[in-house]
Amino acid sequence: MELRKPKKEEFEIYKKLEIKFYSHHKPYKTLLQDIDPRKRNLKKEFIRLIRERNSFFRFVKVHDKVVGYIYGVIKKISENEKNWKRIADLNSIIVLKEFRNQGLAEFMTKEFFSWSKSKNIKYVEASCNVKNKSIIKFNKKLGFKEQHIKFGKIL
Repeated sequence: MELRKPKKEEFEIYKKLEIKFYSHHKPYKTLLQDIDPRKRNLKKEFIRLIRERNSFFRFVKVHDKVVGYIYGVIKKISENEKNWKRIADLNSIIVLKEFRNQGLAEFMTKEFFSWSKSKNIKYVEASCNVKNKSIIKFNKKLGFKEQHIKFGKIL
């Protein structure tokens, strides 16, 4: 397996991954449902992800085929008891269904942790849909601790 930065000419790969990811997450209905990727400007998103400075956007390849990606970012935070000014936010991990349970997500996440440490980041947060039991189990396996439950209400 190989983890590398995507190239501009690989937009179609990103687009296919986003569409598959969306179909997988559709059953996790929320009040603020994600917008169908076919209705978003994915090209613009992809270019932004490639160019973003304090981000970790990588494709994972298996046997010369891109089968997923990881995206995380360093963000500034307000004052806290640890006196940290920045934390890492693990935003997305996508692995095609037929390549799951092979250690790819764990490999990508550990590389994200290493990258974060190299940027002097001490804390990583990740969030997911409360109904997504597999990612909750995965996050706990990697040492994440449940911190908050976020509530929403449409008025």
